[in-house]
Amino acid sequence: MADIHNLLPFVQAVRCGSFMAAAGRLQVTPPAVSKSISKLERELGVRLFNRTTRKLDLTHEGKLFFQRISPLLAELDAAVTEISRAPQIPQGLIRVSTTPTFGRYCLTPILAKFFQRYPDVELDISYDESPPNLVSDGFDVSIQHMSGRATSHVSRVLCDYPIVLVASPDYLARKGVPRALEDLPAHDFVCFRLPYGRSTLRLERSQKRERKTARRVDGINFTPRGPLTVANQVDANLLACLYDAGITPSSLPVVLPYLKSGRLKLVLPEYRVRGTEVEGDTSQIHILYPHRQHLPAKVKAFVEFLIEFFRSDRKLAANLDAFAA
Repeated sequence: MADIHNLLPFVQAVRCGSFMAAAGRLQVTPPAVSKSISKLERELGVRLFNRTTRKLDLTHEGKLFFQRISPLLAELDAAVTEISRAPQIPQGLIRVSTTPTFGRYCLTPILAKFFQRYPDVELDISYDESPPNLVSDGFDVSIQHMSGRATSHVSRVLCDYPIVLVASPDYLARKGVPRALEDLPAHDFVCFRLPYGRSTLRLERSQKRERKTARRVDGINFTPRGPLTVANQVDANLLACLYDAGITPSSLPVVLPYLKSGRLKLVLPEYRVRGTEVEGDTSQIHILYPHRQHLPAKVKAFVEFLIEFFRSDRKLAANLDAFAA
């Protein structure tokens, strides 16, 4: 295949009508242009120009060659221009992996706002219980509970995601309202089973000492029991809870609309569900992407949009005491 470095002087010489003008366009010397074209002729085994002291004419073979390669080089120029613009203009497809509950209840409802701001960006979203490998699985962004500290990926806190206990008013009327941790074993829980087994809950109570600090004063590890266990689809436990099946843990951003409507009540509102040693801390949502350098504009726009939205969202500032059972 002909050396592309020799193709460019040939094309410019045809377009400019002389080696000197082509050299000026390419910012090289006229002898360098002549040398490149001579080398190209040797590679192709044909004469491309008939040269005289006053005139530069294409041969028949030169005309045919120029007609074939000129559109190809134009496509190459367009490709270089397009890819060089990619870091500045948000456009194209973003592949996103998110935890199912956060994705359905918190991410999906705000996507219309994102598309209004960035109409040239498309999203392909997977709802994954287990965090993916961003590089080998081909994802641009992952949204999950884990911070990804064991990887080289960039990890940023997206939002607080406190987990609370909830139940329907009808269930609580039937079984009674738990007033202390010791009351929980007597209650039905809508349990969920993760890949490594039934989930154990860590319940901890926090008392605010200052505006931005909290001190955990007590807590227990508790394995809930009940007639219903949900596997693979963690947010299915919330649906069962809405229909009076028992108590279940769920994230505050997810259940807040149901608390406001009265369909659910907070159980032991002073407690929060923390992750076990296996699960890690589940009280925050993190957004991960492979690297900081040369981050495509589409990915940067998506990440910054989510961080801006969730950090300004005031849902979690609600007075939770009003929703207690």
